[in-house]
Amino acid sequence: MTPTSDTGLRVRALADQAVAAALESDWTRASDLNAKILEAAPDDIEARNRMGRALLEQGKLEEAKASFAEVLKAEPYNSIAIRGSQRIGQLLEHHTKPNVTTSRTQPRLFIEDMGKTGILRLINPAPPHILARYSAGAEAQLKEQEGLLAVHARDGELLGFLEPKVGRRLIDLIRTGNQYVAAIVSNDQQNARVAIREVLQSVENSSRISFPGHHRPAETKERAYIKGNFFRFGRDADEDGDEDADETEEETTEGSGADTLDETETVEEPLVVDTGDEDAEEEEEE
Repeated sequence: MTPTSDTGLRVRALADQAVAAALESDWTRASDLNAKILEAAPDDIEARNRMGRALLEQGKLEEAKASFAEVLKAEPYNSIAIRGSQRIGQLLEHHTKPNVTTSRTQPRLFIEDMGKTGILRLINPAPPHILARYSAGAEAQLKEQEGLLAVHARDGELLGFLEPKVGRRLIDLIRTGNQYVAAIVSNDQQNARVAIREVLQSVENSSRISFPGHHRPAETKERAYIKGNFFRFGRDADEDGDEDADETEEETTEGSGADTLDETETVEEPLVVDTGDEDAEEEEEE
């Protein structure tokens, strides 16, 4: 085996371990592993992006900023590094720290399940410097608040609200026994979104669908895609896509986690996108 191929295998093995560490939210180990990768392969863009995320999660903002800056020297339009830098800029400007992701990522919770999963846009989102504290992929909580369904971070910070029609529907389903889990999809204030999945359907709601929009004809149904490894690094669903097309099918050439496609990538999985007319559709069905 040549030295070059041996280095490639070592880098690949270290990258797999770095991904596993990120899934476990072991950010110290993740940064150590990515540092070893960069020792062997200084031009590894994916490792530098992963390093930036790991350092950011540890609150080492200046070091994370430098890591993303190295990426931008090589690839000025790298969307992952751009967003990472912008997020750090918000945190530094407001003298705040990120809310560290500590829970183990569970990407399987958000794999498409007909009528049970949705990507929903937030209205009245929190200010940019508040949203910047939370990584995409971080768990969120749903709470009823004055007739609306509010989305809160795990530490209780209000992130925004679901559209009234969608919120009222889910409030009614929750009141009658359904249970849901949620996670942040995008912490961009202009396009703040959360992924929500039904994890328990009560007997009373056995004939009701949480996200009926999923049952539209295929030619009109709007969908968004999230990589199977989205929750590893918290990439935005539209990270490498066209901003104007974030609620349509996206091609399989998008970047992964916090970096471009790598050997650990899994198949894209569709999640339904709310279009705001779910209530009307259900009434027609009933």
